[in-house]
Amino acid sequence: MQMLKSVLVRLVREEDGAAAAEYAILVAFVAGAVAAAVHFFDLNGIFTSVSDKVTAWVDNAPNTQ
Repeated sequence: MQMLKSVLVRLVREEDGAAAAEYAILVAFVAGAVAAAVHFFDLNGIFTSVSDKVTAWVDNAPNTQ
């Protein structure tokens, strides 16, 4: 019984869990900011456009074999 009490007291006093929660909240905000940037700046359209141009350039490259 004393061992269980000491484990519970240690869990209450530890601050690592609070730091992990703070990092999780920070990661959630960063993920939200990235999602907003992709939507706001239409990054998906930009990447698609660049991909199409690179694909066309590679398809039209002369065969050097």
